[in-house]
Amino acid sequence: MRLLHKVLLWSCAAMTICGCGGQSPSAGKPVEETVKTDLNTAVILDVRSGEEYASGHLRGARNIPHDRIAEEIASVAPDKTVQIILYCRSGRRADTALKTLNSMGYENALNLGGLEDAQERLGLPVVKE
Repeated sequence: MRLLHKVLLWSCAAMTICGCGGQSPSAGKPVEETVKTDLNTAVILDVRSGEEYASGHLRGARNIPHDRIAEEIASVAPDKTVQIILYCRSGRRADTALKTLNSMGYENALNLGGLEDAQERLGLPVVKE
């Protein structure tokens, strides 16, 4: 019985150290889906087309289509350490933009997937402008 008790204690300690124990707001979500950001300093990019952006986007998001990201990113994010949050319709174009940013040396870019996923994770409303 003492051995079982020690094993349980070690297991609980290991889970606590690695962050596996307990419930958190992101419980059940992969780490890459957890968003910890300061929305006052992060750059939120909608990488869909201009027409898609005009039909509704997250409040505060800027529009740079994924195929223009390399040419236009420096105008909105000259600091390569700033957090950049990307979204599109499904996450595919945001992934393409993420790979481009990573290859350019941007250190803190994150793909949140589609518009609805990003809206849910960031808690921002969808607006039309």
